[in-house]
Amino acid sequence: MKIRKFAVGMTAAAMAASMMCMSAQATKLTDLVYPSETESDKNDGYYSVGAMGFFMSQQWQWNQSDWIGINDEGKIEVNYSINEILADKTMEGKGTLGDMGVMVLNLPEEGYPYEITISDAKFTAKDGTVTELESVNEITEATLDPEGGFRIHIRPTDEVNEETGEVTKEARPEVAGWEEEGAFKGGTLSMTIDFGAPELPEAPAETEGSEAPAETEAPAETEAAEEEKAEEESETEESKAEESKAADSKAENKEEKSSTGLFVGIGVGAAALIAVVAALIIKKK
Repeated sequence: MKIRKFAVGMTAAAMAASMMCMSAQATKLTDLVYPSETESDKNDGYYSVGAMGFFMSQQWQWNQSDWIGINDEGKIEVNYSINEILADKTMEGKGTLGDMGVMVLNLPEEGYPYEITISDAKFTAKDGTVTELESVNEITEATLDPEGGFRIHIRPTDEVNEETGEVTKEARPEVAGWEEEGAFKGGTLSMTIDFGAPELPEAPAETEGSEAPAETEAPAETEAAEEEKAEEESETEESKAEESKAADSKAENKEEKSSTGLFVGIGVGAAALIAVVAALIIKKK
């Protein structure tokens, strides 16, 4: 893989001073709009922010990508694939670059400029060559473009107002010479545009005196208690059964004794009767 790098931009000291000046004026997006479950206008305003990639060859015919929405972390992840035929309608190896880049739309206009961080800006050609776009990574503010929204232009030549001679769009050194025929054969433009993560609401603090939820009995303890209860119920049933058995045995013994006494009484009475009858017979004689 070939990687092309260019030494571009300001010195470190100049860049640091510039960033300090910019950050004092720029707005953080989530100060105006943010994800919310209760404030629909803020929520809708946040998630309406998004971007599209765009491309024009030296024929200056406009092409754009699908919509790329902002995510929950405040980032827009751009991966815009530019087909070779867009750069060269003839398909004869005459592809050129006029202008390509990213436009971010639906930022609240009252907040411009916005704080941003851009990282991993690069163009990966069809043959695998990677051109790192350091001048894009150095952008720290999203400013309002005259054509609407915030726009990042990546072009090999300056755009100059013919009447005033003013440079309206500056060229980027990383793509110098790509306006020549055959210099551009398509590829993928990618970068991450970061507006900063929304701050999550703080969880409500616990007040003193608030009752903690009652602790539930552990499953093992509950199971042991149930087993103990079952054993007690079993012992109770066995005890009742033994008492009932003992009562039945007592009743049977009582009945046996009663029957025995009855038979003895009958025998004694019969013997006495026989004796009386015998005495009467003797007396008559």
